[in-house]
Amino acid sequence: MGLSEFFLPERLPRQVVFAGDRHAETVSLRTGRISGRTLTPSTALSGNDGDWTAVAESLRPEETGVVFNAAPFIYNFFEFDKLPWQRQALHELVAWRLQKIFPEDIAAYDHRFFALDRQRVLSILVPRALLENTERQFQARGIPLTYIGNSTMEILARVRRAKPSPDFILERDSDSCTVVFQNRRLPFYIRKFKSGSATDTAGEIGKTVAFVRNQYGSEPRRYCIHDHQGEAAAVETALTGGEFVRLDAGLGTAPHIPGSQ
Repeated sequence: MGLSEFFLPERLPRQVVFAGDRHAETVSLRTGRISGRTLTPSTALSGNDGDWTAVAESLRPEETGVVFNAAPFIYNFFEFDKLPWQRQALHELVAWRLQKIFPEDIAAYDHRFFALDRQRVLSILVPRALLENTERQFQARGIPLTYIGNSTMEILARVRRAKPSPDFILERDSDSCTVVFQNRRLPFYIRKFKSGSATDTAGEIGKTVAFVRNQYGSEPRRYCIHDHQGEAAAVETALTGGEFVRLDAGLGTAPHIPGSQ
């Protein structure tokens, strides 16, 4: 089983908005290639009552996708002795496990899960209010919203094609960081954290790698990075001289945009 088929829409939108921590990025796509990009300062798009007025001014009335950064999403990995082959039985099993560990009202979240192999499942939660507000904002402006995605998962799908494959992927957006560890091109641990500088980020990466090494018996060394603010070089410098090796994973300039080349 794989992940890529879950992370791309059946039909790619003509334009995509990335909702980041402190800015929105509107990308125009033509035959899979980026034909234009617009940056709009914004801090409220990932909130349940986010105002899309300023961003909407740069949008055309055509099929549009929205990709949020990792901030509003909650990730969990579940492992079972064996996954049932029937979808309904699998859904009930995953829901039962989620209810045992999740302290909030699950009904307030949209829940998606993906079977990684015959035993493991990746569960992803996002507030329903965020999705509903985003849909209302676009509907009110007559802009067809055909896809809502997650930047971390988009990047992970892109990395799955990389040779050699990195041991972990770091996504950074202002002071928000998400690190995804993978084995045989499938994720097994995700951590989100806040970091004020490249040096702080490198320190947190070191701590997280030590945890993964102790808990999972993995030896993460090779990594790739995408910084939405263009500061990947600073993080790489902070990690240089240690045990880590940055890979050119062929991410391109916009790995968070579905279908872009």
